Amino acid sequence: MKPIIVFFITFLLVAPIFGQEKEKKEKKPFTPSFDEYTLSVNRTNMTAMPSNYINRYYGYENRFGGGAGVYHSSVLSKRWNYMYGLEYNYTSLFVDHVSYPHYLRRHEENVTFHIHTVSLMPVAFRFSIGNNVKYFLESGLFLGVSIASKQGEAYEIYPLPPSPEHPEGKIPVKIGGNIGLSGGPSLGIGMRIPMKGIEWVVKVDYKAGLDGINGSDFYQYYRLGVGIRKKR
Repeated sequence: MKPIIVFFITFLLVAPIFGQEKEKKEKKPFTPSFDEYTLSVNRTNMTAMPSNYINRYYGYENRFGGGAGVYHSSVLSKRWNYMYGLEYNYTSLFVDHVSYPHYLRRHEENVTFHIHTVSLMPVAFRFSIGNNVKYFLESGLFLGVSIASKQGEAYEIYPLPPSPEHPEGKIPVKIGGNIGLSGGPSLGIGMRIPMKGIEWVVKVDYKAGLDGINGSDFYQYYRLGVGIRKKR
């Protein structure tokens, strides 16, 4: 994993330099200039509950979230752009009941997962058509760090006689969170609408997370983004 991360970081930092003019007599430190800024509404796309030998999930509801992103684009040709940047995405999911077979007695009910993801290096290639209003397809990869927290009721069941403090032998326990890497392919479609000095960008994209905390489907979600892009 470390060699892959190093490769992506090196690629992202070096790639934009090739689109710049070579006639630079003085060496200046490389500072990425972002030219596109977006805000998004996110929607988790849980199509089947992830169940394995670790966790069991019963009943779920996809919920809305939001995000923001800043990007730098380099012109490769008339129709092709290479982009990289930084994204923050928040997604949410409600689960009726979670059981943990490896803990035997632990159960959670009415759980809401809150997942915050910072993509340190979303990379994408954008193909555009059109003269005035430009329509584009976008495809790439993203890799980020995700922090997941949970809200709900958690308890452990013991073979104890019922009591006022612990009815039915249920003892309340704390609900925690987790942190880990997430990443996968990204695919989007959108348009760029020119205005005086800027372009409005409207884009729908899908993040297909391949790995993550508590099951990969937690990291698959849609984004409807609206933003502005500086004209060049």
